Amino acid sequence: MIITSKILSSRPELIHGISTRFADEPPFYNNLSKTINDNPETISKNRARFFGSLGIAEASLVHANQVHADGVSIVTKPGLYPATDALITSQKGLNLVISIADCMPVMLYDKANGVIANIHSGWRGTQKNIAAKTISIMQNEFASNPADLLVFMGPAISKPNFEVDTDVADMFPAEYVSPKPNSDGKFIVDTGSMVYSSLLSAGVPAKSIEQFPGCTFDTPHLHSYRRDKSGSGRMFAVLGMKE
Repeated sequence: MIITSKILSSRPELIHGISTRFADEPPFYNNLSKTINDNPETISKNRARFFGSLGIAEASLVHANQVHADGVSIVTKPGLYPATDALITSQKGLNLVISIADCMPVMLYDKANGVIANIHSGWRGTQKNIAAKTISIMQNEFASNPADLLVFMGPAISKPNFEVDTDVADMFPAEYVSPKPNSDGKFIVDTGSMVYSSLLSAGVPAKSIEQFPGCTFDTPHLHSYRRDKSGSGRMFAVLGMKE
């Protein structure tokens, strides 16, 4: 199964998809990341199956060397871009890849100017407002108007399952933080609502934002690092413009 967005699927010039976890393929269940201690041949097979099913050539891929920060790279050719958690391009035929397993993939499309972005918004990136920063760069470098953006907020961990200690909770605005019920001084943080609010504040219309309805932690066919720890694989979220 591949997760797709209704709002992005409405644009025939786009190609996108998010891989999923296959319960019948232990030990990493359709892992696509080379950062996992998985069999390299298995990873290659999984990647070929995923990208092949989307009609994407692996030679066209742009990967972010994610560091859980707010680095944004404008890219013009395939390859691995260091120290970045968001990728932007106006080049057709490039396919932007983000690796996830609880962190949110945020896909942006400027339908007026033909610009795309794919964002890895983990809790650190969310706290640093990486989605709004990416939109600001699109405005400055490509004259993007937030009113023209279509956005898909992909699968991520939900507030009830994102438990943190005081040091992390204190990094977020109070409206997104609650004490965890029946816990000893723990908190839960609604990073999804914070991403959504940041998109609205940046000028993206609510009607142009689609949110994946489920939680990675609670959904067996999605990878979750919080749930599976070192046994977790990684999903890929890919977005490109057709040539």
